[in-house]
Amino acid sequence: MISKASIENLKSIIDIVDVIGNYLQLKKQGSNYTALCPFHAEKTPSFVVSPAKQIYHCFGCGASGDAIKFVMEIEKLTYPEAIEKLASMYNFKLEYTKGNFLQIDILEKVNNFYKGELYKNNFALKYLKDRGLFDSTIEKFQLGYAPDSIKQFKFFKDANLNKKELISLGVLSENGEYPRLIERITFPIFSQSGKIIAFGGRTITNHPAKYINFTNTKIFNKSKTFYGFNFAREHILRKKEMIIVEGYMDVIMLHQAGVENAVATLGTALTPEHLPIIQKLKPKVIVAYDSDSAGINAALKASKLLYSKFFEGSVCLFPEGLDPADVVKRGEDLEKYFKETIPFDTFIIEYTIKKYDIKNPLQKKAAIDELREYIATLDEILKEDFALKASRYLQISPQKLTSKSKPHTQNINLNKKIDVAEASIIKTLYENKEWMDEIVEYLTPDMFKTHQEELQLVYKEDFENPKLLDIVLRDDIIVLDYEKLKNQIRLILIPYYQQKIMMLKNDSKIDKHEKMHLLKIYNQKISELKKGKLVESSISF
Repeated sequence: MISKASIENLKSIIDIVDVIGNYLQLKKQGSNYTALCPFHAEKTPSFVVSPAKQIYHCFGCGASGDAIKFVMEIEKLTYPEAIEKLASMYNFKLEYTKGNFLQIDILEKVNNFYKGELYKNNFALKYLKDRGLFDSTIEKFQLGYAPDSIKQFKFFKDANLNKKELISLGVLSENGEYPRLIERITFPIFSQSGKIIAFGGRTITNHPAKYINFTNTKIFNKSKTFYGFNFAREHILRKKEMIIVEGYMDVIMLHQAGVENAVATLGTALTPEHLPIIQKLKPKVIVAYDSDSAGINAALKASKLLYSKFFEGSVCLFPEGLDPADVVKRGEDLEKYFKETIPFDTFIIEYTIKKYDIKNPLQKKAAIDELREYIATLDEILKEDFALKASRYLQISPQKLTSKSKPHTQNINLNKKIDVAEASIIKTLYENKEWMDEIVEYLTPDMFKTHQEELQLVYKEDFENPKLLDIVLRDDIIVLDYEKLKNQIRLILIPYYQQKIMMLKNDSKIDKHEKMHLLKIYNQKISELKKGKLVESSISF
């Protein structure tokens, strides 16, 4: 928290005329200043700023308050965020109590270390330059590089950073054995007010997990966070438009190209927890995901969520095989793509129908059933319009989409050997794709006995693969809630690591000291798992 004394000291140097003058064109009138009110439409100024009283008041709509209240209202910020915004405007250093001190001081120190390491590693720097990033862009987004764990632990020790605090912030693994990010490009993730709350990392050593985000901490929840939002907020407010893309590089390259109202979800999934952030700013939303099958599926899910909650917007599709970052690098006209978007309802209908051959009666019925299932979730106000539009595509009456009917069941290979525990994890991740980023850190395909290939398909987001559908379409395989999912994984990991220990003890080729080191790690993992905690799968330093 920001200390009360610090807030009072900031208030003592704030001048409301300076603050509001950054947003409105003020005109001197006697001892006060006037302007057109930003909170309601008017042609004659009724908005008055009093430097003597350090308040504003609108005689038209009644809006009033001090400089802090104005920044809160105009920027759609919380009280602490408005304080931090004003502090940055006045170059005033706020003082924090311990909780925020961890966030600001420790993560800032770690980030400064990563930034310094980037320019010591030619391979990492070349990767970013080859992707088309300018030095100014690297500096703006504060990109860095996480070196090997030995270097990182030496820095943590030299900087006198507390191990428990590093674990609680996600910098170190849950058991503190290794840094979360090793040999990866680092992307600091900022709060809405511009404070570092977590990191993401991109491998440059062909690690199977291309991107990793920090797991949730006391100051970071990836399902409530947009990457780049701290840079994009004022541009979203100004344009009344928000572009949502899939990844860090898409945001960074779009901002570099001047499209500064772009943000990204941390993973491909937009969740209901993101919606209050969007609702606060009330923009039109453009979903601009990749045009591969995973991107289309993610855009379809996002469109269904946004449309059902009355958000106005559309989907932007780039040429197949290209993402927004690629389009920027090629120097193509971005405006062309952002002008040729598909409204949410049209996109949902068209891309649901595209999954089926509607010339085939059975396939057409399956398309109708899928759309009917979605329509049933809509508010009554949306149902009629959506059903009417979909009926035109399918050349049927709207009533066939709104009447109750038993859903179509696809052919499923029920004779296939199924491990129920593994299959339930796969189906759960398929239905809750936003959890994959975190789960991949604990669970790798080799940990499964029966469904290694299917888990790999989920991680690759090959969601239409028949082998995967053989599991996810079965009614006898249940979808777990998040806590049950973690418990199921834990029950699989315990025998997995127990088997690893047995194999290690019988392996005469491994150096004695290395064997002791690995046995210690495996035993510690089992101990943590038995206590009810999940442990990361990586053991390489």
